[in-house]
Amino acid sequence: MAKKAGKIYVVGHKNPDTDSICSAIAYANLKREITGNDYIAKRAGQINEETHYVLQKFGVKVPNLLENVKLQVKDMDIHQIDGVGPNVSLKDTWTKMKENNIKTLPILRDEELLGVISTGDIATSYMDVYDNSILSRAKTQYQNIVDTLEGTVVAGEADGIFKEGKVVIAAANPDMMENYIGTGDIVILGNRYEAQLCAIEMEAGCLIICEGAQVSKTITKVAKEHNCLLITTKFDTYTVARLINQSMPIRFLMKEKEGIVKFQTEDFIEDIQTVMAKLRHRDFPVEDTQGNYVGMISRRNLLGAGKKKLILIDHNERGQAVNGVETAEILEIIDHHRLGAIQTVSPVFFRNQPLGSTATIIYHMYQENQADIDKNTAALLCSAIISDTLIFKSPTCTSDDVAA
Repeated sequence: MAKKAGKIYVVGHKNPDTDSICSAIAYANLKREITGNDYIAKRAGQINEETHYVLQKFGVKVPNLLENVKLQVKDMDIHQIDGVGPNVSLKDTWTKMKENNIKTLPILRDEELLGVISTGDIATSYMDVYDNSILSRAKTQYQNIVDTLEGTVVAGEADGIFKEGKVVIAAANPDMMENYIGTGDIVILGNRYEAQLCAIEMEAGCLIICEGAQVSKTITKVAKEHNCLLITTKFDTYTVARLINQSMPIRFLMKEKEGIVKFQTEDFIEDIQTVMAKLRHRDFPVEDTQGNYVGMISRRNLLGAGKKKLILIDHNERGQAVNGVETAEILEIIDHHRLGAIQTVSPVFFRNQPLGSTATIIYHMYQENQADIDKNTAALLCSAIISDTLIFKSPTCTSDDVAA
């Protein structure tokens, strides 16, 4: 199946009259009917009272304003990268990036961009030396710890947040443990009953019991009485100590929104090129005009940005055309005025006839394509002819206009 063309704008001149607007609407309708492609009527300026009356009379919506056809961010191939929530663990974030070959990941709350994290940020975090209170400062969720350690909850609920305390390894005997275990601490230990009991009695908030050791009913009971969370994991003590920092929420490491360079879909590419060239970032977030996250772009996406496609109606001079026309791809020109100075990069379909109205040309094109003209389109074309020929009194009016 042939690939459909993108949006093609059918637009009149900057000072639109009834002929310019009605002809654009009618021709966009014809092109959609005979090609099946997405032709959209636009206007390049404010409509006058007469045109407003005609459109309102026949219940036709005023075409949207096309102020500029320079390439915008929304014309680029925006990479649709799904983000993660701010409380997702560092481990899960890294796994998502690795599986999807993503170098920069957006951090989102619903559709709001909170920040970004890159593989470089994560790699740097592994080289940093953290103290044993980093998990509480990061406000780590206990469920993150359970998931990261592939653990099983034996007692308590993992729906809380580790807010105060430190992470310690119970490598000493119970007498020495009393000197360094505090209220709310997370304690990593093995299957020693005395050490487990001591940690609970010292009001530890969570015990992580390694190597899949079985927990006695007495320890489970005492833990519940002290509101101490018990987690068992198959990993050994060294592996648990190495992995546990990966349970931190990604918001603790992300670059926050206020400190990153981002663009909007309506930004012009010529304005962002310089910014992208100066910064060595791999990817840049894109938001829409409401501030919602859309996707990511990179410098290589600039190469794939296609020009906006236009059909010019009722004019063929650059001075009358929509702003930025020199950067667009002009596909067709339909007009009834003298030839102007507009230039195109490649050959175009150009139809210019000495008639009193562009709408008369559009009418002929409907006939040539054996396309039906519905009542509204007929009314618009009729209004355009009457307006542009000054009710057939204009010196440019021809018998073709009258017959149409």
